[in-house]
Amino acid sequence: MKKGIKLIGIGILMFSLLLMVNCDSSDENETIKTEVDIEEAQLSSFPLFGINPVGVEFTQPIIVDNKEEVPGRIVITVPYTINSLDDMSTSITSEELNLSKFSVTPGNDAQLSFEGGKEHRFTIARATGDKEPLLNYVVSVVKEAAPVPEVLEITDIKFEQSKNKDLPGDITITRRAEDGAFNEKIYLLFPDNTDFSDLVPTITYKGNKLYYNQDTSIAPVNVDTEYPTVDTSFDFKYPKRFFLVLKSADEDELITAEVILDIKNPVKMEATSVTTPDKVAGTSDYYTNITKWVNQGNHRITFQKATTYEDVSPSGSDGALSVDRNIPSGGLAPGESANVNVSVSQYFPAGTYKTTAVFYTKIYRDRESDDLFEPARLSVTSKIISE
Repeated sequence: MKKGIKLIGIGILMFSLLLMVNCDSSDENETIKTEVDIEEAQLSSFPLFGINPVGVEFTQPIIVDNKEEVPGRIVITVPYTINSLDDMSTSITSEELNLSKFSVTPGNDAQLSFEGGKEHRFTIARATGDKEPLLNYVVSVVKEAAPVPEVLEITDIKFEQSKNKDLPGDITITRRAEDGAFNEKIYLLFPDNTDFSDLVPTITYKGNKLYYNQDTSIAPVNVDTEYPTVDTSFDFKYPKRFFLVLKSADEDELITAEVILDIKNPVKMEATSVTTPDKVAGTSDYYTNITKWVNQGNHRITFQKATTYEDVSPSGSDGALSVDRNIPSGGLAPGESANVNVSVSQYFPAGTYKTTAVFYTKIYRDRESDDLFEPARLSVTSKIISE
């Protein structure tokens, strides 16, 4: 009987040993079965919630013998219009990663900040079972550079003596004046007796292409004659006008400028001093055509402001003499002249009266030319006699 019990015990022991061996073998087989190819855990993309990136620089991890040697790196460039890189989250779906087999941490519900160059490490692991990291990605988010507006600017215009032999020296800009949002007037003043019909400008600018026009009937947007790339002479003589048009690369923006050439002293007096006939005290006289004023400039001109007086003699006799000029409708054209007239007041006693009339001039219908020109002067003497 004891022998039988021993045999049964031995049998039970051998069965237990066999069962343990089988279990170990089963666990080993299970481990082999659940081992994964970690290349399957690579992300195919890295979307951010609610943001369409401008670009993504994607570097996959380096894998050796089914193990990660170097983490991957992802640099996402978002539009410059994004206000902040705070509180950003991912939007990874099964299109980017097989979520039945793998998980990613941090998850889509995490709010992350990428401001100030911050980076975050995202880890891929099995979705179930062992959560040991398989792959890692270091992710950064940056803004694209804001576009730099295309600069449209006529930076300089001059007439160099080396290109214009009749000029005594280089002529540079006297005044620039805005004439509306995208238009300006550029004035250059020359010496008297300049021939404006044959001058070579030197123009520098910022922009895509520079065009020019001398036909005032063509709208600036339709100007299509490119400014020459070689030195070229132009006719600036009245009634010619000269316009520049600077267009952006896609021609959706433009600026225009009118280049205005004239002389510093467009008004010439035929006589610089005049004397009226003697006048009897207590009467007033108005002397017409005492002399003439001449437009020796390059544009139609008109009065810029009222005539003023200086060097009044005797002291305190302001108003004894007054001077005015005739002006044609539309202004005085270059080469034209008009009368200068003198009025002698009846309210001053006998004596000799003197004054210098100061005439101010501007280009006709050009308010930006106020105070541009040197004033002209006329000295007037008148004798009031007793009866």
